[in-house]
Amino acid sequence: MTGGALVGLDVGSTMVKAAVFDSSGRLITWASRSVPVIQLQPSWMERDVEATWRAAAAVLRAVASRVRKVTAVGITGCGNGAVLVGFRGNVLRHGILSGDTRAADLVAIRRRSSYERPFPGQTACLVRWLEAHEPAVLKRATALLFWKDFIRLRLTDKICTDYTDAGASGLFDFKNLKWRASHSFLPPVQGSSAAAGVITATASERVGIPAGTPVFTGVIDCEAAALGSGVFDEGDLSVVAGTWSINQSYSRKPLKTVDLFLCNLSAHFGRWLLLEGGPGSSANFEWAVRTLQGRPDLGRALRLAASTRRSNLLFVPGVASGRGIFAGLDQSHCAGDLLRAVMEGVVYSHRVQIEKLAIASSSFKRVRFAGGASRSTLWCQLFADGLGLPVEVPRGAELGALGAALCAGVGVGRWSSLHEAQRATVRILRTFMPAADAREPTVRAYRRFKEISLNLSSS
Repeated sequence: MTGGALVGLDVGSTMVKAAVFDSSGRLITWASRSVPVIQLQPSWMERDVEATWRAAAAVLRAVASRVRKVTAVGITGCGNGAVLVGFRGNVLRHGILSGDTRAADLVAIRRRSSYERPFPGQTACLVRWLEAHEPAVLKRATALLFWKDFIRLRLTDKICTDYTDAGASGLFDFKNLKWRASHSFLPPVQGSSAAAGVITATASERVGIPAGTPVFTGVIDCEAAALGSGVFDEGDLSVVAGTWSINQSYSRKPLKTVDLFLCNLSAHFGRWLLLEGGPGSSANFEWAVRTLQGRPDLGRALRLAASTRRSNLLFVPGVASGRGIFAGLDQSHCAGDLLRAVMEGVVYSHRVQIEKLAIASSSFKRVRFAGGASRSTLWCQLFADGLGLPVEVPRGAELGALGAALCAGVGVGRWSSLHEAQRATVRILRTFMPAADAREPTVRAYRRFKEISLNLSSS
C-alpha cells in the first residue's frame, strides 16, 4: 500500500505527542500536550487516565486537521506502571507511572527472572502492591493495561498489548510466549505490527480521524526510539538522553546470564532488545538549570556551559534519588562550570551503563542519539568525546513517534518488515566525531568519576 500519511502517537510519562510522517519518513506535522503528574503521597507517581485520553484526542485532532489523508495509526508509550479498567473500559483509579516507588519494599522479595531487573514501578511489583493494599480494585478490573494500550482501547474499543510491553513487565513467560501469572485481567498479546482494531465512530468524533482507519498494536517507547533511530545491526547503539537514561542494542539471541536492566522480545521478528539504563539522564541538567537560574531557560544554560572549559569539577547524577553530588567544587567555579560538570556527569553515567551493555553483547561502532539532549550540539559533542564513539543524530525530533508509525506502515503493507521500513525512512542529519584533544582528559575524568561513584554506592 502506498500514499497517505502515517500517524505515530507517543504517550509519554509527561507529554503526549502525535506526529505525522510521509512515505520517506519526513515529519509533516506534530502536536503535543502535557498531562500533570499527581503525587498524593511522596513516593507515588500517578496520572489522571481520562485526562491522558483527552490530551491524546486533542493532539490527534490537531495533526489530523493538517493532512489530507491518514492511512494508519501506530502507538507507543511509557512502559510498565498500570492502568486499571473495569466493565466497558471505565477507569477504576488513577493510572500509575513507572517512576512510582510505592512498591520499593517488594522489589527485594520478588523473584528476579533471567531477563529483567525488578524495580518499584515495574508492573509485576505494582500488582503485588495492589493485591496487598487495593484488592477490591483488582477484583473489579477486567484489564490491566499499559498506557499506550489504554489509549488504543479508547480509539478502537479493543483490548490487547504487544510483546515488548508485556516482556518488560516482569509478568511474561518468554519461553512459552504467554503470561506467567493466571490473572484474568492481563490482556491478549500480539505483534507490534498486528492489526488492533479500527477507529470507531465515537472516537472519530473526538480525534478527527475517519472511522475505519486501522490502528496497530505498537511498541514500548524505548524500542520505538531505537526503531526511529534506524538501529538494527549488532554494533549499533541507541542512546536516549531524557527523563531516563536509555542505552540499547539488538542481539540475535537472548542473554540470560548477565545482570542487564532488560533483555526483551523485540518488535523486530527474531531479535532481542538489550537495555541498560535508569532514571535521571538529562533530567539532572534540567534540575541544575532551574536551581542555578531560577527559570527553565535551557538555551541560556547551554550557552553558559559552552563558554567554560573542562575543569576538575565532577558531578555524579542522582538528584532524583537524593544521591547526586559535586566533587572538587571550590570558590573559583561559576554557574557555567557547574552546568558543564552536570552535562559531563550525565555522559559518564551513560558510559558506565554502556560498558555493561557492551560486555553483554558486543563492542559498539557508532551511536544513534535521541532524546531532548540530541538537539544540542554541545550535548552531542560531549557524548562523542565521553563515549569515544561517532555520534549520529537522525533526522527529525519525534523518533519515538516515528518508530510507532513504522509499525503501522508495516501493518498496512507499505513495507515488508521493520528493517525495510527503517532503511526507507531513517536519515542521518549530523555526525559528531570524538575530538582528538579530548581523549586523555576524558580518560582521567572518567576514572575519577567511577571511583567517586563506587565510594558513593558503598557508603
